Amino acid sequence: MNRLIRKTEEHVYPGRTGRFAAAGAAGSVSPAAVRTFSITWMAIIAFFALAFLFLWNTPVSAAKKNLSGVEVMGSRKQLAGTFNDQGQIVMNVYTKGKGGSSAGYLNSSTLNTLCSGDQQKTIVIPAGSRVELTNVVYLGSNTTIIADGATIVMTSKDKGILSNKPEAVNYRALTNVKIQGGTWEITDKKESCSVMAFSHGSNVTIDGVTILSNYQSHAIELIAMKNTTVQNSTLKVQGRKKKKSVEEALQIDVAAPKTAPVLVQYGKKYVKGQTCKNIKVLNNTIEGSRGVCANYATADGNKYKNKFHENIVIKGNTITGYSAEGCTLYNTLNAVVKNNTITTYSTRKNESYSVGLNITIQGKAAAKKLNKSKVTVSGNTVYGYRQGIQVGTRSSSRYKKAVLKKNKAYASSEGSAIVTSGARSVTSKGNSTNKR
Repeated sequence: MNRLIRKTEEHVYPGRTGRFAAAGAAGSVSPAAVRTFSITWMAIIAFFALAFLFLWNTPVSAAKKNLSGVEVMGSRKQLAGTFNDQGQIVMNVYTKGKGGSSAGYLNSSTLNTLCSGDQQKTIVIPAGSRVELTNVVYLGSNTTIIADGATIVMTSKDKGILSNKPEAVNYRALTNVKIQGGTWEITDKKESCSVMAFSHGSNVTIDGVTILSNYQSHAIELIAMKNTTVQNSTLKVQGRKKKKSVEEALQIDVAAPKTAPVLVQYGKKYVKGQTCKNIKVLNNTIEGSRGVCANYATADGNKYKNKFHENIVIKGNTITGYSAEGCTLYNTLNAVVKNNTITTYSTRKNESYSVGLNITIQGKAAAKKLNKSKVTVSGNTVYGYRQGIQVGTRSSSRYKKAVLKKNKAYASSEGSAIVTSGARSVTSKGNSTNKR
């Protein structure tokens, strides 16, 4: 977060990485002071060198109490935000253009300034504000965005709102991030994008947001992510629905060249078939062409077909797919799907796109992991056509165990409401099968 900080008092306020400067606080030593203390030039240099090292390494907690009222300057010396009493940076929202730049450009630049870098930081987007953007905002690690009551709008075509630029693999590219609240909207109702897209990271929480995307886009895309939670949120769609659109509102994706082409620009090591682990989807309302999908690398042929996600929990959600499945978990070892209402309205009633909840192995899993694999499906109400609930396989691999309890499943025929051919051992208790 390279930025200029200024305050009227003549103090230097250490930044979160020591790269903040205080306007009007040059701290230069007067000649009189030099004569009084008989300091040599070498001593002066040593003094400032030590002071620099001290400020660079000063922890944010030590500086927080001194930052209230400090202004954070962005590019072109535009005001980006101001520290409040809690040590949070309150964004300065531009509603009009300035200096030949549009409000959307200034807001995009401002948020990129505030959210960049890996130092700990909390950015507050003021409640009641409408923040128009023209460019994607890229987050650094250790970033919290509080946007309760604010509306953030991407006005450019083909662009999402939040993302990261991976500079590491093994789930280290983006860590310790929280997005809290706000309505995040794209105005483009036709072209595809991902409103929020994060890759190769861990410990990310998206909580209480409302995202308005379109039928060709992902509201949230998680590519090779670990320990990530999406909760208490609403993902909506707008625009015209296409009969064969299969883009999911929430995508849990594989980092492969054709499956996640946006990552190719960063280098080959970012698209080697890395998968997601420990993903939680809790208490959301989700709608899209397809609701939720843990993807497999079908577009990349067989090269990454045997890559598997691990430990996905889908709990307490209302999930709707308007032209494809409500919820699909491909190549997922160890999944819990509990207490959800899942519905598909697909008109392709004889195809897999009309399955309400589709849990299917597409590739071959390692025997060691497969022998520990378990799928639990309980307490759900699922409306499908070809099948209501399906636990299946398209390879020689099968789950070690599938547990289905107290589900209400609906399909075109009662006999196809629940199908469990993809597990070696099946426990079924208290389920009801119904004709839709």
